[in-house]
Amino acid sequence: MQKFIIIAAILGIKLTNAVKFVAQISDTKAVSEIFSQNFEQMNGEKGIGAINIGKSFQAIYGDFPDSILEAMYYDGRIMAMSMDRKLTAAEYVVQANAPPHLARLSQKAPLLKSDTTFIYHSNAGIGVDVYLLDTGIDAKNPGFEGRVQKVADYATGLAFEGDPHGHGTAVAGVIGSAQFGVAKKCNLFDVRIGDADGTASLISTLRALEHATKLAAVTNRPSLVVIPYTMEKNVVLNSALEAIVRDLSIPVIAAAGNTNQSACSISPASAYGVLTVGSIDVTKNDQLAPFTNHGECVDVFAAGVRVPSVGLDSYSEIQRSGTSMSTGIGSGLVAYFMSLGFYGMDAVNRVKSLSVSGIIPNMAQQLPSTRNSIMQNM
Repeated sequence: MQKFIIIAAILGIKLTNAVKFVAQISDTKAVSEIFSQNFEQMNGEKGIGAINIGKSFQAIYGDFPDSILEAMYYDGRIMAMSMDRKLTAAEYVVQANAPPHLARLSQKAPLLKSDTTFIYHSNAGIGVDVYLLDTGIDAKNPGFEGRVQKVADYATGLAFEGDPHGHGTAVAGVIGSAQFGVAKKCNLFDVRIGDADGTASLISTLRALEHATKLAAVTNRPSLVVIPYTMEKNVVLNSALEAIVRDLSIPVIAAAGNTNQSACSISPASAYGVLTVGSIDVTKNDQLAPFTNHGECVDVFAAGVRVPSVGLDSYSEIQRSGTSMSTGIGSGLVAYFMSLGFYGMDAVNRVKSLSVSGIIPNMAQQLPSTRNSIMQNM
């Protein structure tokens, strides 16, 4: 089934666009053998060629007919196949006049009013799939640049194509929109669990998690799951999330919660292996947000007070507060590091290791069991 889906996707691309492919051949097979079987009627004018590097790498490339593409996919002598993709210069980009939640990621010290620069690697989450379990995403918003894909709708109310509430779109905005997002080139996968009133059920959430992880296994691309929702500590939900992290090595990013209590008393924040994100006010010397949960289950903090993002009106800007927004920022940062080659839980560990410590005021005196740690992207 998986092979059928992948080859169908390849052929779908091939049928609609003139796309060249490259196929790596086993070093124990002869390139001439592949050529003689498949390309007897072809010559150099058809754009078919061979590449040999060292003693072990050999490949053929070209604008292959659909029938040959399918035959090569199932040919045991073909080790790997890829479209002829673009490479871009690896560089760091400066976003001037960036919102505070982004500017804070690029410097170690608390923000001054003059600090409005966000510096980030040009990969910016490219090739990474972010599965957002929320109220939906307004895919038509130009800020997402066409990178939103509707995956499934598990909300208990009426099915809805976009976002009837606005929460999911705002969170998606700080994950991956062009202006407000940390991972500005990531793929945003909309897995709706929240009704128009913003509530979701446990069963819907579990079904959504099953759907997202199965799709991630088929695409085999770097993926992460985002749950900016909370409930009282629930063993079933925690077990499901722990299985995703442990068995599938897919990062899960969760909100610490907004009830000013221990995050260990709620789910999914208390699940083992989940990256749990709390909130600070980056415009007020990194003070702890008055609503944020805390304690040993919180791994790291990010902006969560009056965070700007995209609204449901295509060209509007809104501000939202809460650990959901901090979770969006954390999710964008995980996707960002995954696009730099830190796959799976290595990206989560990268977030933790790069975080700056000891900055949040009065944390050691007031909440000694809470990590004093603020996210950084470099």
